[in-house]
Amino acid sequence: MVGVAKKMRSDRNVARKVDLLVQIAVGLLLAISGCRAWNCSPTDTQILIDFKSGFIDRNMVFSTWDASTNCCTWSGVKCREGDGAILELEIKGTSAYNQQTYRDTSYQGGTVGAGLVNLTYLRKLKIQWVLLNGPIPLQWGEFSNNLVSITINNANLRDDIPSNLAGIQSLEKLDLKSNHLTGSIPSSFCNHKNIKHIDVSYNDMNYILVPTCLQAQDSVMVSYSNQGQSTSPGQPAVASALTITFSIVVSFGALSTALLFL
Repeated sequence: MVGVAKKMRSDRNVARKVDLLVQIAVGLLLAISGCRAWNCSPTDTQILIDFKSGFIDRNMVFSTWDASTNCCTWSGVKCREGDGAILELEIKGTSAYNQQTYRDTSYQGGTVGAGLVNLTYLRKLKIQWVLLNGPIPLQWGEFSNNLVSITINNANLRDDIPSNLAGIQSLEKLDLKSNHLTGSIPSSFCNHKNIKHIDVSYNDMNYILVPTCLQAQDSVMVSYSNQGQSTSPGQPAVASALTITFSIVVSFGALSTALLFL
């Protein structure tokens, strides 16, 4: 009996050691896999550093964006496991409750964000409360057909929406509310196959801003209320004379007439 008991204890000890070795092996595999999954490419790192370099960033929005570190670990950057390709950018400044601070993060030269188009696998682009102080880059019409969502709010975007944005055939959501955009929604979106929501509320669009061809589509929701009442920093466009005082969000299968109140 004593021999049997000793053998059982020995077997349990062996089992514990085997279990420990298995756990260590799994941990090492996960660590190695994690390193491979989150290594950002040098090319993507440089694209983001170039974007960051155009800002005066006293509010430290880009404080984690250090070229000597893995960009997949940076604030607002989400990468794909396996190859580290950048899938999402979500850059947020300080909210409206501290305007003076977020005004300090403003783009100082060139066309803001033109180089972001080279993030081939980007699916979502979101920038809020960071001042871009300029037009939407024409280059953005060349984003790959992986991009499904663009959200740029309270960023002092100016001028008209480029018609070639409709060239991003994968795009489902275009949210440009609370800027100082002018003109109208490009009619090029009428032939877009995947767009589901366009929001241009709180801008300075100054004439009939929803194309008739979009009004007939029940698959697209267009939000365009409160023109001339932007909450974005920056001055309204000089040509802006329109104020919509009756706030509406319209799904153009239910209502096909744009209600504009001058």
